[in-house]
Amino acid sequence: MIDEKHQGKGYGKKAMAACLAYLRTFPCGKAKYCWLSYEPENEVAKKLYNSFGFQETGDVVGGEVISLLEL
Repeated sequence: MIDEKHQGKGYGKKAMAACLAYLRTFPCGKAKYCWLSYEPENEVAKKLYNSFGFQETGDVVGGEVISLLEL
């Protein structure tokens, strides 16, 4: 999460890029997918995740949309 005062400055995009780069080193062993969830009304999060290639699965868990990225 990025503090509300600092949103819109590109920090979320940089953080996501860094996280995915780390996950792609497979620190916990080989993995094929990364998944995350977000609240359906959060269009900013949806746009950010889609820009990295995450795609919605159609599943909703705990009221949150599930999105998947093939590593």
